[in-house]
Amino acid sequence: MKIKKIKQVKVNCFEFKVIWNKTHNGGSFHYGKREIEIGTKGNQTNEIFMVICHEIMELCAVEMNVRLNRPDCDTDYLFVYDHRQHETMINMFSGIIDKFIE
Repeated sequence: MKIKKIKQVKVNCFEFKVIWNKTHNGGSFHYGKREIEIGTKGNQTNEIFMVICHEIMELCAVEMNVRLNRPDCDTDYLFVYDHRQHETMINMFSGIIDKFIE
């Protein structure tokens, strides 16, 4: 598999800028700024793909309104959804993740 280092990706009706960062190996997204950051430092292709999948799946959860703030921890989330929502979220996820692979 080869990863396409795209510059932007559409999530529903919003365009997100994709930032490829060589200084770390994690990932994040900022919904307000419409940015997704993917860390590539020292990562193999499969690890980079895992980071992309993590961020896109979490972004889909935000879009579906199923990512909730934990009341006991400011930096962690709960994900709560049923099988019908899972199906919709996977459809959204696969349509986005397709843009990252050749």
